[in-house]
Amino acid sequence: MISRGKLAQIHIAKQQLGLDDEAYRALLARAAGVSSSKQLDDRGVTLVLNEFKRLGFKPRVPKRAGRLPNTFNKHEQMAKIEAQLADMGLAWAYAEAIAKRQTGIERLDWLRTEKQFKGVIAALHIEQEKRGYLEYIDRCLVAMGETRENLPRRYRLPQRWERNLPVLKALAKALPEPPRNTDEPACKD
Repeated sequence: MISRGKLAQIHIAKQQLGLDDEAYRALLARAAGVSSSKQLDDRGVTLVLNEFKRLGFKPRVPKRAGRLPNTFNKHEQMAKIEAQLADMGLAWAYAEAIAKRQTGIERLDWLRTEKQFKGVIAALHIEQEKRGYLEYIDRCLVAMGETRENLPRRYRLPQRWERNLPVLKALAKALPEPPRNTDEPACKD
């Protein structure tokens, strides 16, 4: 016995193609050798639906077809944010300020969408990068016997260069690499 869904699809196809009862029964006989859709088996359903498609039937795709299941987990996102804040030694207020600036929502707990959380996580990641480059630049400067105060004149750096990631990357590449301790990993890209 065929499912109700398949039977419904056959009747929808009949209606969409505008077949009268006589033409419909002739199609059933021609495609599957039956006179009624209730006599169809799975193979017969396939043959009849293929014949309908050949005649121009276009089955509608369900509205939810092709959508990915919701795999968003708010607790995982909060754990990522917590790890980033802990890595930089920052308070939750820092991430909440980012969320408020990006979304207008004052508390991280009130964020609802994956996009909102990803925005905060991305901003924290950029801050981690900036801090990493600044640490590397400071190590280079110590090895050179220099300080940050001399850098803007020497390298023609823009104002607030310490907050500008592209400038920090370029400066890190331009500075001579400091001698490494054997217990310290390399930082330069």
